[in-house]
Amino acid sequence: MLNDVRCGSCSRLLAKASRFDEIQIKCPRCGTLNNLKAMSLLAAPMSATSQEQHHGPTHHPVDRRQTPSR
Repeated sequence: MLNDVRCGSCSRLLAKASRFDEIQIKCPRCGTLNNLKAMSLLAAPMSATSQEQHHGPTHHPVDRRQTPSR
């Protein structure tokens, strides 16, 4: 599933991405440099792995979009 990556200043659509660790995109409309980082780690912590063994996988959505702080 592709998620929209939009400029934090003018909301222009910059890209569509499914998975990434870190992205840096300069908006062609307003010139803002947008830095986006994944909000979760790639590897699951040991506590999450042991929880999956007992209760099954968790289905929590992960928001990958962050607006740069100014």
